[in-house]
Amino acid sequence: MSIDRKKVILIFLSIFLAELISLSGYLLPQFRQIAFLAIALLAMVLAYKDLKYGIWFLLVELFIGSKGYLFYFEQGGLIISIRIAFWLIVMSVWLGAVIGRLLKTKKLDFGYLKVSFKYFIILFLFIGWGLINGFLNKNEFGNIFFDFNGWLYLLLLFPLADYIYNNKTAVQAIGNLFLASVVWLIFKTFFLLFVFSHNLIGMVYELYRWTRESGVGEITLIEGGFYRIFFQSQIFILIAVFILLFYLSSRPLDKKFLKSKEFGTIFALLVLLNGLILITFSRSFWLGTAAGLLAYGLIDLFINKIKWRKFFLVNSIFFIALFLSAVVIIIVVKFPYPAPTGGFSTASLFADRATNLNEAAVSSRWQLLPELSAAIKKAPILGQGFGTTVTYNTNDLRILESSADGRYTTYAFEWGWLDIWLKLGLFGLLVYLGLVARVVYSSFLPAKSWLAQSIGAGLIVIVVVSIFSPYLNHPLGIGFLLLAAAISALKPAPA
Repeated sequence: MSIDRKKVILIFLSIFLAELISLSGYLLPQFRQIAFLAIALLAMVLAYKDLKYGIWFLLVELFIGSKGYLFYFEQGGLIISIRIAFWLIVMSVWLGAVIGRLLKTKKLDFGYLKVSFKYFIILFLFIGWGLINGFLNKNEFGNIFFDFNGWLYLLLLFPLADYIYNNKTAVQAIGNLFLASVVWLIFKTFFLLFVFSHNLIGMVYELYRWTRESGVGEITLIEGGFYRIFFQSQIFILIAVFILLFYLSSRPLDKKFLKSKEFGTIFALLVLLNGLILITFSRSFWLGTAAGLLAYGLIDLFINKIKWRKFFLVNSIFFIALFLSAVVIIIVVKFPYPAPTGGFSTASLFADRATNLNEAAVSSRWQLLPELSAAIKKAPILGQGFGTTVTYNTNDLRILESSADGRYTTYAFEWGWLDIWLKLGLFGLLVYLGLVARVVYSSFLPAKSWLAQSIGAGLIVIVVVSIFSPYLNHPLGIGFLLLAAAISALKPAPA
C-alpha cells in the first residue's frame, strides 16, 4: 500500500474546512441546518455518480466524528446526525445498484464476501433476536430503537466489501483517508491542549461546548492543572501506531533507511501518536495499547519470524518515541507565549491516573458492574433484548445535578462485552467473539501482508478496550471490524 501525499494533504484541508463549518454551525444554529443539508446533498450527488465517494465521506466521518454529530439536522425534536445521513446515502445507492444488476442479469452476486460471511449472517440473526426479545420483554420503544440503531452499521459490510474487493485502488484510497484523519486528530488534540493549558479567553468556553455538543469528546481538568483531551475516535490513533510498527518490521532497517525522510516521517508520527495516547488519560486505551504490543511481539517473532536484533530495534524506536512524546506534551503545555496556566508533573501524573480507582468515572463503572451482572443472570442464555435498562449508583457530577440520590437508569453501559451479553444472550456473545477471532486469525496468517497483520493487531486492541468501554457495539468498533474483515479477505493481501 502506498500513500499519496498530495491527496492526504487535500483530505486534511477538507477535514479542516469541515470542522470550521461545524464550529460555525454550533455558533449559528440556522447555519448548522444549512450546512448539514449542503454536505448531505453533496455526498448524495457524488455517491450517485460513484459509490466510492459516498464511502469516502462515511469513512472520514467515522475516523474523526466519534458519536457522529459534527453536523446534525434538528426539527421538531427530531435529530438526524450526519453519520445517519451518510449511512442512508451509501446503503440506498448500493441497494439501488444491486437491484439494477439483478434486473439486468437476473442473479445476485455476493462473491466479494470472502471471509467470515457465515459468522456475520449468524450474528445478524442474533441481533434480530435481540430486537424481538426487547419487545417481548416489554422494554420501552425509545430505548429499543436507540439501543438497536448503532448495530445497523453492520449492514455496511455489503457496500464496503463490494468496494474493497472489486476496486484495485480501494485500499490505497482508504489508507489516504485514514492517514489524513489521524493527522487531523493529532492536530486537533494538540491544538485544544494548547488552548486550554494557556486559558485563551474568548476561545475556551466555545471550544469546550462545541466539543461536547458535537459528541466528539470531552475536555477535563485533572490533577496538577493538566487538561485531559479525550475523543472516542482516538481509538484509531492506537491502530495507527501498530500500522507503523508492522510497517517498520517489514522494512530493511539499515542505515540508509534510518536516515531517510520516510523514516523521519514515521518516527515523528510515532512521537505524536504516542503523545495522543498519553493525553487521552484513558486507562482502557493504555491497556489496549499494551495488548496490541503483546500481539505485535508474538506475531513478529513466531509468525513472521523476524530476527531478535530487528525486533529489539523496532521496539526501541517505539519506546524512544514514547519518551519524546512526553517531552512534546511538556513543550505544548509549558510554551511561554501566552503565559501557561496548565501543569504537567511528568510520570507521577500518569502513575496516579493508572492507579487512582476512586474518581467518579471509575467508581461509577465499578458500581455498575454488580448491577449489570445481576441483570445478565436473569436471562444468561437468551438475554433480555435491546432497550434493557439497569439502575445503579453513580458519582458522575452531571447526573448528580438531576438526581439527588445518585441513582441512574440507562440502557447504555461502559462494559462493552457485558452489554452485548445482556442484550444478545450468551450464544450471541459467543458468535460475536467467534466472528472477531475469525477475522483476527485470517489477518495473522503467514501469507498475509504487514498491513493485514497490523489490522488484526488493531482489532485485538479494540477487543480489549471494549471490555471497559463500548466500542464493538458502537459504529466506531463495528466500522473497523468491517474494514478488517474486508481487507483480510483480499488475495493477494495488499502490501
